[in-house]
Amino acid sequence: MNEDKPDWYSRAKKAPFSDEKFTSEMKKNVHRSVIFTDSKPKRRKHLQVGFAGGLMLLIILIAFQLPFGREEQQRAGTLPPGTEETIRAQGVTDEGRLRVIAVGQEKITTLGAPSCFGIETDMSFTGNYSVQYSTNQVTNEVTTLGDLTFIQPTSAPVDMIRLPFQAADVFILAPQYRDCHGIQIYAFAVEHETGKAVQLRFQDESLVSYFSYYRPGTTPVVKDNKLVLESTEGPGGEGSPDYKPKRMYRLDLKQGVMVLAN
Repeated sequence: MNEDKPDWYSRAKKAPFSDEKFTSEMKKNVHRSVIFTDSKPKRRKHLQVGFAGGLMLLIILIAFQLPFGREEQQRAGTLPPGTEETIRAQGVTDEGRLRVIAVGQEKITTLGAPSCFGIETDMSFTGNYSVQYSTNQVTNEVTTLGDLTFIQPTSAPVDMIRLPFQAADVFILAPQYRDCHGIQIYAFAVEHETGKAVQLRFQDESLVSYFSYYRPGTTPVVKDNKLVLESTEGPGGEGSPDYKPKRMYRLDLKQGVMVLAN
């Protein structure tokens, strides 16, 4: 019967590996190869799950940091300079906006106890400030206010009181909304004709100052083109021979002065 088989049959028996057995070492190699190949998808899946979890954790941390990071810094007492522009007060005209902007760090605290300056939860801001007027994308610095303290119920910008005069809009800035005797104020004018903004001085007879005051519980008003401020009723007030329950100031825009009228 072997004689009927073709020649290639007998040659195949002499070919490489014709009598080679499938050894135990070869089985181990195949087994290791199968395990390694089968583990790749699982490892890749674990890596993908780990990466997705890490990314989700990072997003959660960022989300919590954004709204609360600045508040935590406020409780610590200072904010690093350059984080963002802090507008502490503002006033709006028909053509532009007057702003009081913090320069550098502010010292930020809470009152902690009630007083005539405010309640225990009111916030105190102390620092240096730049007063700027912006119109038609042009910003000019009006003046700087150094070592000034704001006391307000919140950190929102203080709205200045806008008073219309014939030649200008006058803005009254009260950094502290409450006081025991008189609320201290600063005044700025934006001229209608030129759009120029200036800080005003107060001239009370022989005394000239960059600030004045009005009695708590009242509001500055304009009457007959004059600024009307009610005086304090504290010691040295109504008992003084020079006491005036209301002080009226005339605007001298060329000199940049509010002059006390007789």
